[in-house]
Amino acid sequence: MRQLTYLDKRILAKLAPELEGATGPAPGHDFKFVLVPVSHRVSESPEDFAARFTRLTDEELTYLVDLILHGDEDVRSLAEGDFDALVEVIEKRLPEKARELLAQE
Repeated sequence: MRQLTYLDKRILAKLAPELEGATGPAPGHDFKFVLVPVSHRVSESPEDFAARFTRLTDEELTYLVDLILHGDEDVRSLAEGDFDALVEVIEKRLPEKARELLAQE
């Protein structure tokens, strides 16, 4: 099981400050991914999900895209519409990374 790194937890805190202090679904269990808890537990819509990514730096967003590209971040389990909303954000800010991501599908 993937353990969230310090950077993962920092990004999760930026995307979902509502989860502050929570490291997982139950005490002592870390989330396996950054995007899934934001998608399912916090964001209210694909638009809200996408808007949360404006809080990240380009470097942090690149890091998340690289995790997705390497299969270390789950996008298949996101709520309906959230992946498409994320791709739109990536296309605007990191077009080259968006092409890599879409080519992998």
